[in-house]
Amino acid sequence: MVRRRLTIKRLDPWSVLKFGALANLVLFIVLMLIAALVWFVVDRLQLVDQACEIAVDVGFQQCAVDGGTVLRVAALLSGMIAVISTAVLVFASFLHNLIADLTGGLVIGVVEDAPARRAAPPAAPRAESATPVTSADPPDPGTPTASPETATRRQEDLFGER
Repeated sequence: MVRRRLTIKRLDPWSVLKFGALANLVLFIVLMLIAALVWFVVDRLQLVDQACEIAVDVGFQQCAVDGGTVLRVAALLSGMIAVISTAVLVFASFLHNLIADLTGGLVIGVVEDAPARRAAPPAAPRAESATPVTSADPPDPGTPTASPETATRRQEDLFGER
């Protein structure tokens, strides 16, 4: 296991807007499907008719509930909630950015189950030459070449393996 500390210092408001709008659109669709399903069940069980009969018995003059009107009101309310919550998310991202500038950001502890990967050894700086060296060119006889034992010793020194 590897434990890491990650710091969220900045949230991009544009990406928050895109994510929030899409998430709220999906929630809007889900809420509309749930409202239609609930209305279908209520209508099939004739609960509205029974409630209207009770209302007329109590003293109301008339009672009527239209399913289309109920779904339009649900769509209007769900749409307003989606727009307002998207705006609140974007405002919250701006607020997070301001507070993160003062406090240094939000620190999150992450635990990885995978073993830690080792960083590749730094590459040796290449000498700039006037002519590029290709694989077809023979090595310069004055350049020392490293033996496999030397390369293994360097790797052991870098990674602490022996």
